[in-house]
Amino acid sequence: MPKLLPNSRILALADVYRLLGRQTADDAIRSGWLKPRCLKDVPRGPQRRLFALSDIHLVEERILAGEYPGQFEK
Repeated sequence: MPKLLPNSRILALADVYRLLGRQTADDAIRSGWLKPRCLKDVPRGPQRRLFALSDIHLVEERILAGEYPGQFEK
């Protein structure tokens, strides 16, 4: 059986994409539900964003409760 949850509580954006799916993760970041805990400077390219696993769980809980990032109830 494949391993679904990481051991680390600190995740790179690629890990966030694997856990939430790319579109859901991007929507959560864009709507402010998910924010990086810190930024790491790299020699070339954009800063690396590091996220907390606990924040991923909070996004999951909101989705399981019927919300979706960026969409509002009518």
